[in-house]
Amino acid sequence: MLRKGFISILAFLAPLTAFAQSRVAADVEVKTLLDGKVTTVTKREFCNGNGRLVTVFISPSRYIITTNLQGEMSVYNPATKETFSDRGDEFSTKDNLLYLFLSGRSADLGLASYGYSLQKSQAEEGGYLKRTYTTRQADKAPAIEVVLKDYLPVYVAYLNGSGDVMSKTYLSGYDFSSGFVFPTRVTGIDYLKNRDSTVTRTIYSNVRTNSTDAEFSFEIPSDAVTVEKPFQR
Repeated sequence: MLRKGFISILAFLAPLTAFAQSRVAADVEVKTLLDGKVTTVTKREFCNGNGRLVTVFISPSRYIITTNLQGEMSVYNPATKETFSDRGDEFSTKDNLLYLFLSGRSADLGLASYGYSLQKSQAEEGGYLKRTYTTRQADKAPAIEVVLKDYLPVYVAYLNGSGDVMSKTYLSGYDFSSGFVFPTRVTGIDYLKNRDSTVTRTIYSNVRTNSTDAEFSFEIPSDAVTVEKPFQR
């Protein structure tokens, strides 16, 4: 069993050790509970150090998405050999969890890249540290709280202008075994008006660094048929 002090050292060094990794892959299961119904998506993610991400969706439908930091996104359906492309900030990989930890930006979870600045930092009971980030951009949550334990983020809350929590995320199950420190369980809760909250649980397994999986270099086949509108996945 790892001692607490040793874990703290590993966590403190996490941003440094991340740069020693050039790529990381993981199997991912996402379960979403909404209005009493549970939907499950399984996929595999292959993240390169330059931000290029290849996501192979396995169920309920099989398709492949490639995207990058610039938000250049392509989708490929291997069953029909159809592909379509789009571009937008919403497709950027800069807030993908694997990339955030791979690029050593886990402390603020990439909030600085979205225009947030650290407003306040305060120690909490139990060895926790709460940091509050704010922005004046009208299209974003005015404030975000990030709580760290042993230098690692364990809780994130998005607040509205009145200070009420709109959504919160818990990060747990940190894996230290491969030298790539990463949370293997992420639980998100979105509080919706006039309806039940949405709960999303994401489980990462088989996390591996610097692997030789062919998917890292996947490209849309040259014989793929380009379509203008998203196909039925």
